[in-house]
Amino acid sequence: MKLDNFFTKEQVVKINAAEKQPALKELISELQNQSLIENSSRYYAQVAHRESLENTGIGNALAIPHARTDSVDKFITILGIADTPVEYQSIDEKPVKYILLSIFPTSMSTKYLYLIGMMARIFNNKENNTFFAGNPTPSELFKFLDKECESYYKSISDESKKTISGNRELTGVPSSDLDLMIRLDRLYNSYHEQGKPESIKQKIDDLKKLIDNRSLTYYERMKKKNNNPFSIVEKNSCSGCHMNIPPVELKEIQDRENIHICTYCGRFLIML
Repeated sequence: MKLDNFFTKEQVVKINAAEKQPALKELISELQNQSLIENSSRYYAQVAHRESLENTGIGNALAIPHARTDSVDKFITILGIADTPVEYQSIDEKPVKYILLSIFPTSMSTKYLYLIGMMARIFNNKENNTFFAGNPTPSELFKFLDKECESYYKSISDESKKTISGNRELTGVPSSDLDLMIRLDRLYNSYHEQGKPESIKQKIDDLKKLIDNRSLTYYERMKKKNNNPFSIVEKNSCSGCHMNIPPVELKEIQDRENIHICTYCGRFLIML
């Protein structure tokens, strides 16, 4: 898995703004400058509204502002490096240096959740602290994240191989539960990595109430057996066990009507 599945090196930029709202405006204006969107004011309003509902400073110098909107038909992301750390009221109460702003249609919510789950894991890795605390150029940051992206993808693929085989079905569970469980998984990871703060625990408890009990029970069982309960569909096969997925099932996964799991390794299947 390469980083340019989500954004290109041109979409990593320096930003001059030292405050939150000007920084968001600067990033959205850059998206328009790169002809990735039109009417930057419209999308700024949508991102700002989303921020008013829940602050997206997730800690470790990273913020993930975003907007789901069906006025776009593709996945659009830009990563800003702030020259001056931005006060963002982040969960760890520290300023933000990196702002990953995304605009995407509802149908690509799973892709977005995979991206931020991966980025959160990369930024939470203490071995990367020295790099992120420095002053990387946009090209240096893209190169570093691209390498980390490949390592992350390999790590979840390797973890998937450890899972016991078996055919498991979650018939009738809506695909929207998959998005919720990916978000839940990210919260669980942040909960443990940040010392189990009560604020994240409350978010976990609230989110669990929204998930179908069958899929939640299955997720928690898989989480105990293996750190990562998800696998990516790549080249018509499961990235975890590398077994081929039948064409009929691939079509069903693409239609996103129900949750699908790998017949062989039991992981939730994600189509990016």
